[in-house]
Amino acid sequence: MKAYVAIGAGAVLITISELFLKTGASRGGLFSGWTWCGIVTYVLSLLCWLYVLRRLPLSIAYALISIVQVLVPLGAWIFLGETISIHRWLGIACVLGGTLLVPQRES
Repeated sequence: MKAYVAIGAGAVLITISELFLKTGASRGGLFSGWTWCGIVTYVLSLLCWLYVLRRLPLSIAYALISIVQVLVPLGAWIFLGETISIHRWLGIACVLGGTLLVPQRES
């Protein structure tokens, strides 16, 4: 169970990192505090990922971390005001559905 919590934490940290890095890139690049916050959160997500890899098969861990493909666009839409096309929404729904099936299959 702890490994699944770590995947969730890692996915959230990656999402936050990507949002920080995008903001930092738009506001000064490497010299922006946003960029450095993104780097720190990325390192924290890496620590979560290493923890997960010690406890779960890679095929399961990798499938579950794909939830980032849902969280990053949603975060960009909510926090950065980016638009998401209908085709992207459909893709997000497919990824979400597939990700939700992984733990069900392993039970």
